[in-house]
Amino acid sequence: FDLLFANCLKKFVYVLAGGAAGVLHPPPGGIFDNIASRAIQKLPNHLHVLHPYVDATLGLQGTLRTQMERMTSAKFERVLHPIFEEDELTLILAGGFLGFLAGGFLGFLAGLIQQGIETGYLWEWSSKRLEWFRNNNSLMMMKRSGSSSNGATTVEEEKAS
Repeated sequence: FDLLFANCLKKFVYVLAGGAAGVLHPPPGGIFDNIASRAIQKLPNHLHVLHPYVDATLGLQGTLRTQMERMTSAKFERVLHPIFEEDELTLILAGGFLGFLAGGFLGFLAGLIQQGIETGYLWEWSSKRLEWFRNNNSLMMMKRSGSSSNGATTVEEEKAS
């Protein structure tokens, strides 16, 4: 690309400078090569401006969308497969490791639940939590209903007056 761009730019600058008197090729070396090399160095800084124009002019996004929608699932898989083919072993190993961790955690959890059911501790633990919740919930309900001991009015009492 750099060579093609440099040749086209050299011709353009040569014609612009008035050297088109029958010859469209600039002489080799000299100022034209210097201009072309400096333009190639600065070109990446200015290409971002062209992206929206090229996208709109060529309509690549719409074309890609319609062509991909028309693909069969097997063809679409063949498009994506080379992307993941390099990392296939890594993906398989990571999936296996994560599956092992999830299975181990679920097995451990199932073992705890089974042990709690067999020993009765699970029922004891859950009934204690339920009793605690009921006690705390009833205290909160008493506070909301206005039976506070400090003589302050509650929201319900203010609404009633």
